[in-house]
Amino acid sequence: MPERYRKLVIHTLTGDFRSSTCVVEEPWRDPGPGEVAIRNHYAGCNAIFDKNLCRNTIRYVDVKPPFDMGIESVGEVVAVGPDVESLRVGDAVATSRLGSGYREYQVAPAARALRVAAPTPEILALIPSGISALVGLEKIGEARPGDTVAVSAAAGGLGHFVVQLAKLRGCHVIGITGDASKLPLLRALGVDRAIDHRSEDLREVLAREYPRGLDVAYDSVGGEVFDAFVDHLAIRGRLVISGHTSDFDREVELVAQPRIYRKLYWKSASVRGFQNQAFPEFFDEAAQRLLALHAEGRLQVHIEPRPFVGLGQVADAVEWLLAGRSRGKVVVSLVEPRPLTPPSA
Repeated sequence: MPERYRKLVIHTLTGDFRSSTCVVEEPWRDPGPGEVAIRNHYAGCNAIFDKNLCRNTIRYVDVKPPFDMGIESVGEVVAVGPDVESLRVGDAVATSRLGSGYREYQVAPAARALRVAAPTPEILALIPSGISALVGLEKIGEARPGDTVAVSAAAGGLGHFVVQLAKLRGCHVIGITGDASKLPLLRALGVDRAIDHRSEDLREVLAREYPRGLDVAYDSVGGEVFDAFVDHLAIRGRLVISGHTSDFDREVELVAQPRIYRKLYWKSASVRGFQNQAFPEFFDEAAQRLLALHAEGRLQVHIEPRPFVGLGQVADAVEWLLAGRSRGKVVVSLVEPRPLTPPSA
């Protein structure tokens, strides 16, 4: 094992990810009772959460530098502590814990490490982004076969899972993006109606083509997309809030319009906030279902094709995602590419 390894921390709170963070070294620690040591292969990028940590604006986290960064990762068990029987050295595992992602190695409770087939970017995308999609759609949105489901940011790391899971559930799916170049991906994922809301009027399309309204709207964008979803919910429609990327870094907007109950009451509709970590009781079952669907070839996983390699490029990955350029899950490789072995003479 290495004597020291590298990790990414917040060293000062500037509000900007790049200037708030730096790479530092940490001494190796052997795993204790009930723990395992893991070499991280890939880490998932959660740009909005990361940036808000750099502002100390996450309500349930008090950021005091130096503060460890990164949430989800996949890797390989390299050491096992006393009393651990569920995992062995060489097992591939996925973890999802704040402070465990943007680092080369981690020591984690064995109970929090999920054994997986291989430490691949695809598995990383499934856990937890796929879990958020499944739990938000089924448990919070209560999507049922035959429902009309609208998904914002439908080509993103979360949205592309929501689209596919809704189709597998027998729903009619509307996929929404703000980038026309992503429309072919949405159609390939199986959406029934792909909308670029920058070139088409979202409200007009929903009113004309879906006069009955939306049974489920899964929104991570907020702003005008959220407003359009609220106004076009069906009787007993459910709007799931899974973020608000359009204005998360702006001053709170004061919007002059009727109170939301005037729009919801007469339809018996509802708006439901959803953060994955608030529903841990669904994690294990959702993870197993997603892994099985992927293994059976029924669930595609799209990884952002631009490579980000090493802790030094985490800020690049965050900025790429915040710019809205991503197609699928943005992943950082923590395993440096190995030089090719020259062929034997």
